[in-house]
Amino acid sequence: MDMLEDDEFREIRTTRRAHRSRRIDAMREWDSGIVDERPTKERFSREFKKAKIKRIKDPVENIGEENCVEGLVVEVHRRTCEVRLPDETVTAMYRATTSKALGEFPAVGDRVLVGLVNDGDDSGDGVGSQKYCIVRVLPRKSELKRPGPRDSFYKQQTLAANIDQVVIVASVVQPEFNYGFMDRFLLAANLNNLPFVLVLTKMDLLEGELPESIRDFASIVDKFIPISVKNGEGLETLKAELQGKSSVFSGQSGVGKSTLVNALVPDAGLETGAVREKDGKGRHTTISSSLFDLPGGGYVIDTPGIRSIGLMDMDAESLAKIFPGFFESDLFTCKFSNCLHVKEVGCSVLEKLRDGRLSKARYESYRRILGSKD
Repeated sequence: MDMLEDDEFREIRTTRRAHRSRRIDAMREWDSGIVDERPTKERFSREFKKAKIKRIKDPVENIGEENCVEGLVVEVHRRTCEVRLPDETVTAMYRATTSKALGEFPAVGDRVLVGLVNDGDDSGDGVGSQKYCIVRVLPRKSELKRPGPRDSFYKQQTLAANIDQVVIVASVVQPEFNYGFMDRFLLAANLNNLPFVLVLTKMDLLEGELPESIRDFASIVDKFIPISVKNGEGLETLKAELQGKSSVFSGQSGVGKSTLVNALVPDAGLETGAVREKDGKGRHTTISSSLFDLPGGGYVIDTPGIRSIGLMDMDAESLAKIFPGFFESDLFTCKFSNCLHVKEVGCSVLEKLRDGRLSKARYESYRRILGSKD
């Protein structure tokens, strides 16, 4: 074999390797549930000639919107959603094209168009096995996002869509109030122009006055409601605040969120669990987001307990300008527009910290979040 033949052979093998790489990537997406079916089939000759590629047609791609009905997503699973239609709640699969157009998977609270795939009964989890399919996710009026897992195809995940307010449940003790976690959620709510309601549970376990850090945080939220499910304290106030609204419930594991939802929605039947004695952290009892109707109107979206929420798209300067509690009426008052409130001359935040108008806990929370963005 001469030099020319060697070069041609190497070029052919490189082409084959490139095709194999694309095939492996496609299989990885199939295994993770991102695509509905293997998008291509490839067959190579024994001489490593160019592969024959056959694209597999989506069996439900020809559903027209005129044959669809609008519904509300009340639960999301790996390949399917529970969708409430005008007369019933059905299981509908969602396609790769739907997720690709949205940029992520459908979320609880989404308004969607659902089409009839076949007239038979549901027969499994595969494509075409469900009677209904989500054809399109309608535009969202609001959403609450968090970063996805490190190995996730999508870098962000929507906890809930089309919500009127964010209700964050914290506990006065067991587990202890996490100032930094609350600040991150408050920032996320502010960025989405959503009212922030702080519900402080387990008030029956409080001995003495509220800690200063909790009082400081409660002073900057839109609504603060201390409650005790055990003795009923504050429950009526909370019910009135939720009436007729779409509210997303979130918080760290173990704060009593599921217990609270069970008290608000008698037939919710959520599993509850105790805090671990070993580290004082809660066990995950809610494993997926779910929507529950409130007696008298409105609904709550219960999300899994989480231990962190990130602010991926915010740079340090933006964080310094909008951090809650730093500026009255959100009016930036530092001397320099790029002030990070660390050691800059003319920083109004550091001045407030020195004369006691800004709490040390609030400033330390800001510095922790600022440090995490380096």
